[in-house]
Amino acid sequence: MFTIVTDRITFNLRSSGSNDGVPLLLLHGSHATSRWWEPFFAVLPDSIHAIAPDLRGCGRSTQTDTGYDITNQAEDVSDLVAALDLTDFDLVGHGSGGAIAIEFALRHPQKLHSLILVDSVPIEGAFTPLQGLQLLSQMREDRPLLRRALYALMPTAPPPTMTDSEFESFFEQLVEDAAAMAPAAYTAVAEALNRWNRLEEGHRLTLPTLLLLGTEDTIVERDAATRTLLAIPGAANLEILRGLGHSPMIESPVVLAERIIEFITEDFESFEEARDFAHQSGEGVDGPS
Repeated sequence: MFTIVTDRITFNLRSSGSNDGVPLLLLHGSHATSRWWEPFFAVLPDSIHAIAPDLRGCGRSTQTDTGYDITNQAEDVSDLVAALDLTDFDLVGHGSGGAIAIEFALRHPQKLHSLILVDSVPIEGAFTPLQGLQLLSQMREDRPLLRRALYALMPTAPPPTMTDSEFESFFEQLVEDAAAMAPAAYTAVAEALNRWNRLEEGHRLTLPTLLLLGTEDTIVERDAATRTLLAIPGAANLEILRGLGHSPMIESPVVLAERIIEFITEDFESFEEARDFAHQSGEGVDGPS
């Protein structure tokens, strides 16, 4: 692990691979940290330089009472990208991290080689009713509830790469990480997703985009993922991960790694026509405020 200090917050990060490898930046979802990517890192080749930050309020990064809006967190990531001097990199977002990745791609498309959304929040955002927000808040003090909620995100775990005892130890670390989040972060991200919607701006996402969804994901609905697919010209297909739930980086890191590596090493010629058409159609459209 290492630390990067920016003008906005201090980031704790995990990484794998050679420093001169293909740059891959990975954003975790709600109630998570960069630790969620460790099983995925373990199966990546050294030729990929994978970097995963703890986002605002999570892990060992700066904890704050405010600043969890998706636009604000996208600018957190922008400062991190500048500090790391990343260019032409592949950006992966999981769960709510997918919304942050979409927002970053809309604001800073020139920085990216591709966008990869893994069981991501739909481009239209996600509504959590009051009762759901109350449950999220309750998880701060109710460790068994927190444990059950996290386990529901990875229904097919442990992965083939871990023994049962290894997974139990790893999972308890995930629970401890979630319990140590900034108090505001328990509900603030869900509240932010209630307000965030980039469906109308999606036509500007003309860079190559990979959408992945597990068949056993009970968080992201297939219809919502399909609407995201239709909204993004750079997305050629919604690829289904058979027998996996919401967290393939933990449930089957080899499957996820194989698909991501295959995608980021494509030459993307098949995307050119869609990107050109979308660019022409969207000329003169302002970016998000």
